[in-house]
Amino acid sequence: MNNWKQIKWNGDKGRPLQVCRPCECGCDARKGLTEGVGYITGSDEHGNGFTVWIESEELFSVISTVIGVKK
Repeated sequence: MNNWKQIKWNGDKGRPLQVCRPCECGCDARKGLTEGVGYITGSDEHGNGFTVWIESEELFSVISTVIGVKK
């Protein structure tokens, strides 16, 4: 699952499930390789986490509503 649209990682411990917009400065992990309106990300207490890029505004809105958080 390690491509620029779906990333499995080990790092931040206990990152809450969140929906985020891409950073305007381009510092996020996509390095300009994935176009998208945002991403959903989170991790467990051991730092096992994921990031999945969202390509449509409509899906971003639905995910944000379903999990009840929006950034």
